[in-house]
Amino acid sequence: MVIQIPKAYDLLAAQSISVKGLSDFDRSNIIVSAVVDMDGNNHVLSRFGDPVWDFRPYFEQSNVADGQKYILWPDDCPQAMVDDCKAVLYAWFKRGLPHSKPPIAMGVCQAAIASAIPTMRWLTTLNIRKFDQVKPIHIANYVHYTQSRLTRNAQSVYDSLRILDFLWVFRNETSSPLAMCPWGESSLWRICGLAKQVGGQFGRTETGKTPIIPPDVQAKIFNHCEQILASAPKLLNKRDAGKLGHRNPALIRIRDAALYILSITSGMRNEEVIGIETGSWRSEMCDGVEYHWVATTEHKTGKGKVEFLIPELTVKVLDMMSHYAKPLQEELSREIEELMRNSELRGFKERMLRLAKAKRDVNKLFLCTSMSGQSEASGYHVDALSNGASKISFRRLAKAAGTDWLLAPHQCRRTYARNIVESRMGRASLVFLKWQFKHSSISMTQLYASNPIQDTLLFNDILDEMTEFKVDLIESWLSEQPLSGGAGRKIKKARIIALENRKALLAETASQVHIRATGHGWCLAQEKGCGGAGLYEATRCVGCKNGVIDKSFTEIWKGIYEQQTELLAIDDAGPAVKQRAERDVKWARQVMVELGVLSKQQVS
Repeated sequence: MVIQIPKAYDLLAAQSISVKGLSDFDRSNIIVSAVVDMDGNNHVLSRFGDPVWDFRPYFEQSNVADGQKYILWPDDCPQAMVDDCKAVLYAWFKRGLPHSKPPIAMGVCQAAIASAIPTMRWLTTLNIRKFDQVKPIHIANYVHYTQSRLTRNAQSVYDSLRILDFLWVFRNETSSPLAMCPWGESSLWRICGLAKQVGGQFGRTETGKTPIIPPDVQAKIFNHCEQILASAPKLLNKRDAGKLGHRNPALIRIRDAALYILSITSGMRNEEVIGIETGSWRSEMCDGVEYHWVATTEHKTGKGKVEFLIPELTVKVLDMMSHYAKPLQEELSREIEELMRNSELRGFKERMLRLAKAKRDVNKLFLCTSMSGQSEASGYHVDALSNGASKISFRRLAKAAGTDWLLAPHQCRRTYARNIVESRMGRASLVFLKWQFKHSSISMTQLYASNPIQDTLLFNDILDEMTEFKVDLIESWLSEQPLSGGAGRKIKKARIIALENRKALLAETASQVHIRATGHGWCLAQEKGCGGAGLYEATRCVGCKNGVIDKSFTEIWKGIYEQQTELLAIDDAGPAVKQRAERDVKWARQVMVELGVLSKQQVS
């Protein structure tokens, strides 16, 4: 059950949705955030004119630290600019942009911290006191300054410049409006480079991509986590016997390992992993196969409760985490009882907010001991693990596993999707799919359709990875790499054709072309083909019009050549076997020549 901080809905609904035309006094006293106690009394947390806006009541995510829920308006910038930034962000928070719904609190905080405050400080260094003093040259220089700092991430450029967009869209809310559109005849979308990300409509982007964890790094970290979790029962028993404290490094390693296993085997975002509560997983039998699901809350699109498919290994990790979290949950329960008994008026609002957060976290599995805002008696309190703490945990885990990879939680979701694509496309073995989805041939569409509360965005991410994989593959074929197979030879001839927009063509082609792995090449057959015979008779693909054999299959064809050569050396194999072996040696030799493994002189 999700327990929310009680917001003063009636009081907040009565506030003006615009600051335009209000006196300084009335504008400063607009209530930005407030809560209501159990007796129905309203308590204001922050007003428009306050130097700090407290958005804690509006955050639903479990993994956001309290320090990220405030906007600390700068005192080193002109007050006129601060007031105008407040006005446009307040209007956005209340009304949303045209044709879109209002943002969540996190969006407002991020816009202020990442865009409004840095922009004001940069303009202040130019001795600009109001936004109506901003000229096109200032905008151009700030765009250049921002892009030079964020050279590879168009999304970060967009986030950094966004306050200028708000100042123009909500210019009627400001006292000193911008004189002209900051982007001229263009748009922020184009200025920051997002519109240049070729193939974006096919789910493909060119900059700012979350990196995929390399397979060798995955193996090291996963094996390291399994070793940690294997020793977990003994360590937890020692803790239960009073021999280990909550903050013991060995116990923290257990939590870190479990966090990685959950993330990499489910495709959940960090906030969704942290949102898992005790008893929120289940198993079901379907056609004689047992499937396992874990439920959590999805906040990014506001879908609410969603379920993720997990392997049996992850169920065991969740069971272990229930044991891990139990004493921390009990400590939170004791804190809740203490807070509810405390009737002092001093610090009432802070105590009420802490009570609501403790109630929201009390059933969570991934808990930590926080030293911020602690009581003097305990020295710490228990909180849900934050996103920042998760990042530290992942870096610590990767280093302990013997890698120098900068591991981060958000990498796991994309890596999960790519693992599925690599397995389906034959670049990796089908072990992952068999382990994760029970059947290597299961349709992802059927899988997701079978569960109406599945996270469909994860399915979209998998399809995006599939498109990107195909784009990269086709692009490699159009490069200078050697190719064999009937279709491969046609592709080599097509390389001489000049293309005006190669990237766009690749993205369009990838969305239309079916590419399947045979284990020794790629099959492009759309409707009619060999009926699958090429899967078992590899040499059929060499002359097939639908076959492409690239250098990634070089070792496979070396093996085919060696096997058939050995078969030719057998004296009593019979004429039919010998005739077929001679044919297959000829085809394998041709492939190796076309892939550059053998020269024509070596063949002759």
